[in-house]
Amino acid sequence: MVMNLEWYIARRLLKGDATKSASVPIVKIAIVGIALGLCVMLLSLFIITGFKHEITDKLSGFTAHLNVVPFIPGSTGEGGVVREADSLVCVLKRVEGVKNVYGYIEKPAIFKSQEEIHGVVLRGMDAGYDVAFFRQNLKEGDMPDFSSERASNEILISSSVADMLEVGVGGRITAHFVQEPPRARVFTVAGIYDTGFKEYDDVMVLVDERHLAKLNDWGPGEVSGVAVELEDVNRVSEIGGEVEDIVYDMSGNYEVRTLADVAPQIFDWLALLNMNVWVILILIVTVAGFNMVSGLLILILDKTSLIGILKALGYKNVSLRKLFLYISAGLIVKGMVWGNVLAFVLAGVQAVFHVIHLDPVTYYMDTVPVNFSVGYVILLNLGVITVTVLMLIVPTMLISKISPVKAIKFE
Repeated sequence: MVMNLEWYIARRLLKGDATKSASVPIVKIAIVGIALGLCVMLLSLFIITGFKHEITDKLSGFTAHLNVVPFIPGSTGEGGVVREADSLVCVLKRVEGVKNVYGYIEKPAIFKSQEEIHGVVLRGMDAGYDVAFFRQNLKEGDMPDFSSERASNEILISSSVADMLEVGVGGRITAHFVQEPPRARVFTVAGIYDTGFKEYDDVMVLVDERHLAKLNDWGPGEVSGVAVELEDVNRVSEIGGEVEDIVYDMSGNYEVRTLADVAPQIFDWLALLNMNVWVILILIVTVAGFNMVSGLLILILDKTSLIGILKALGYKNVSLRKLFLYISAGLIVKGMVWGNVLAFVLAGVQAVFHVIHLDPVTYYMDTVPVNFSVGYVILLNLGVITVTVLMLIVPTMLISKISPVKAIKFE
């Protein structure tokens, strides 16, 4: 098997006795720079995708990926009624990529215990609602049973609401409804959840929708909205357009709202984070590239005598440039391996032990989230090695300026 001569020499130089080379400290610094730079980039990627994944999961758990609500100009869609919801649910369930469809009723209320009062939003659910999200975040008690023949008086509240009202599982809470005439209902706490998403935890309460339908004087098939859960959140735009067409054909009085429409401020914050990460990635790649450029220049200076000998033996400038690009690529790969290992170790420690905590009021969660995406990791590694190698092409042109006679005498 014929081996590429430049690659053979590069391998020998990379495996040689490094202690005798004056360029060793600079080369080691370049490798450490690449490793640390890639580590920071990967950690930034893991964290920002973790934030997106965690917030999207929590928001969809509270509000679903898509919501069909009454179209009311100048409002958020709240306060109206979706009629013939049963037929709409049946049609939407047949859309490819849709995991679950259900109707819900939302109604504001004021909770009153013996000592405190607190404003909440009651979200009425039926037996078709998938409670997996709330069951996963259940801290005490059990999920309310909404499948009984009679409307259940059980409710699910968050730990923050329970603390504010000083009630626990089995406790009774009076809900007052501001309407004409004013009404009140007494509910029993069946369970307490905690998602860490304080903005929603402070107000969201699950209740049997039959209570709210009766309070609103609504008949069968009348709801506040129809929630559509998707199998793949990345297809929200595609499936959302299809759902819009179906809704428009059935009735022009409804609109389809996505998670970004429901919580625009949160997604604006995520977009700002995303932009900051891109700035960090560009700066770190640039610094790492210049770090390798300086390391390569010193390496060329250190190997000037070798360059002179190879030129005297008839070696062409193009071959010499390839030789030093191979050496640089080998050093870059070595640094990238260490950077990947360090990033995965640190991210793994955070994912398992939750070392770094956050203020849930500001960040919507109580610990730094980490999401491992193999596709992004591969793309980032390929991008780093491509950009840094391209940056190294310019300094290798210095080799063509080196005279063989002067180089051999160079010390």
